[in-house]
Amino acid sequence: MASLLPPRPLLLTVLPQELVVEILIRLDDLADLARAASACRALRRLITSRAFLRRVHALHPRPLLGLLHLEHHGSRCRFLPAEPPHPSAATAAAVARAFDSHSDSSFSFLPGRPGDWRLRDVRHGLAVLSTRHAVTDDGCFSFPDVVVCNPLRRRYARIPPISDDLAAPIRSLAVGVEDFDYLVAPAGREGLSFRVICRPHLPMGCDVTVFVFSSSAVIWCAATLHACAATAQLVSPQYAHGYAYWRLTRSSTSRLLLLDTRDMDFFFVNFEPRSVPWQAIGEAGEVGRLVVFNIAHANHTVELLSRAIRGSADEHWRHDKTIPLLPGYKWRIVKLAEGYLLLQGRILGDGASQFTPGDQLQYFTLDINTFKLERLCASTPQGISYHPQFELYRCFPPPLSFSSI
Repeated sequence: MASLLPPRPLLLTVLPQELVVEILIRLDDLADLARAASACRALRRLITSRAFLRRVHALHPRPLLGLLHLEHHGSRCRFLPAEPPHPSAATAAAVARAFDSHSDSSFSFLPGRPGDWRLRDVRHGLAVLSTRHAVTDDGCFSFPDVVVCNPLRRRYARIPPISDDLAAPIRSLAVGVEDFDYLVAPAGREGLSFRVICRPHLPMGCDVTVFVFSSSAVIWCAATLHACAATAQLVSPQYAHGYAYWRLTRSSTSRLLLLDTRDMDFFFVNFEPRSVPWQAIGEAGEVGRLVVFNIAHANHTVELLSRAIRGSADEHWRHDKTIPLLPGYKWRIVKLAEGYLLLQGRILGDGASQFTPGDQLQYFTLDINTFKLERLCASTPQGISYHPQFELYRCFPPPLSFSSI
């Protein structure tokens, strides 16, 4: 049966461009926009224009496409796409094919040899990677090379080295550096700029120094906190609402160390630990607040507490909600990032209470704004690692993605 519609180019000639834009922007499904862009060159020009994409990004959150499974200490990663019936499953499958076709598990599009780069953090579709730091002939260390890349677009930006005047206090210590923390964080309303946060792991007794790079200003800044007993060991670096933070493990009370990456000032926040096996601390759906998620295995629930980031020293954590989980699973919190609590569940029923190699593990996300629990994907780990490292991957798929990289 012949189509009653005029040819696609004719549709664009008989309708004003402004009206076509308004029709396209009202499409609810991003997959429909992607199909429209593939169907016609004229539509593709409209849809991929920066003005149109700015409106799309303002109306739609970045879809959660799946997980990046880090392997070999971050030198390789494997993309696990969202699976049906997840709403992003179709888009995630196309992204998985793109990853497979480029063989990007070792970030082959980056300079240097495969395996030279170590994935450190992923946020809003951007990934920060570093080389392994080196020790010079005089026993000092050199800072790693750093890049921020968009794995899906296979594009990257080299981050300039930390200037000598900022790095001099660290190098003057003449001590070894075990490792570095790196975080990448979007900046600006449109997410076209970003920050990179770097903290060298210095020996006990050394001051805490954190470096922050701004892609818009193209400069590094530094903040230093004098050493104290509480800062002897900082773990679990995270980022939320403009703040980088670390958990203190050698404090007499449970505390977080936070750095405001805009004002470059440090401060501490106390939190109330619970006698639960799995706990996550991080971003809240409400800007300006931190949350703690605790799993209670006895009744298959997640307990949510929150407090203001810049609250008073004596402010108590507020109990906000208790969220039921699916029965019949052994639950574990994997991480809190990108607006989701990532949960790992193993189906019970064989009498075993522990994770063992070969078990199929189910991964669920809990939206921290809507508290909707949704199955994301499954994985069957091999070997002795029951707790693989994952990064949530949220990104606008081509041709709907655009960034400064």
